[in-house]
Amino acid sequence: MLIFNTYPLPPKVDIPHTILLVDTQKLENVKVQNITQKPANTRISQGREIIDDSQLQSLKRQLFNQVNASWVERKTLSSDLVYKVAISANGEVISYEPLNQIARAQIAKTPLSNLISNPNTSVSTQNQPFGSFRVVFRKSGVLEISPWRGFRKTPDVVGNKITNPRLLRKLQRQLTTTLRQNWEGKTTAKQDLKYRVAVNKNGVVADYEPINQVAYDHFRETPLPLIFQELHGSNIAAPKDKEPLAHFRVVFKRNGSLDITPWRKLR
Repeated sequence: MLIFNTYPLPPKVDIPHTILLVDTQKLENVKVQNITQKPANTRISQGREIIDDSQLQSLKRQLFNQVNASWVERKTLSSDLVYKVAISANGEVISYEPLNQIARAQIAKTPLSNLISNPNTSVSTQNQPFGSFRVVFRKSGVLEISPWRGFRKTPDVVGNKITNPRLLRKLQRQLTTTLRQNWEGKTTAKQDLKYRVAVNKNGVVADYEPINQVAYDHFRETPLPLIFQELHGSNIAAPKDKEPLAHFRVVFKRNGSLDITPWRKLR
């Protein structure tokens, strides 16, 4: 049960139209600067913003898949570029808003403008639900995406789930065998790589998702993208399948061992 404290409302203060500029080198230092001639495709309304954690998690993955696959100029950035990005409930990028001056100047080094189907349409005029995300193009070549307001609680897995204990144990053994046969037990990561992996009733890998940043950065050192590519023709995009799935927490440990446990036990 959540408990909220109540406090007197502060006096109302009129603030001119501004935009926050974030210094990504020192995120604690936030500057405020007036912006003129703001493009139409950067207007983000808060009227129908999606706040459900599970839906945000799903949209986050869809946004990551689109941006990561389209980001070509990864090694040409002199500093981090930070944006606020809106994505519709069906996974389409609606708008973006630069959050620092260099991000505005170097938008061409990101794929954001190419991902918007109609650049002249803003979120506020489309009258549809959307999710807001903070997208950071790191100069190191790493892409980071997180919900604009963060998660209120740990997101649950969306979709139908396999819950039969006997079947789950069987699928866990199958997944363990599949991954052990395809992993050499090596990673250059300095931390364990953690994923959520889902399989269908036949033990076929149907979905996978990194659940820590190092797993995003080193996913190619695991057998998951190769397995997924062979099965679905893509190494990142989840198939649009509504069949029930069994979800597992998979950890590729730095010492070469593999740890697989049912996802439900973690909730």
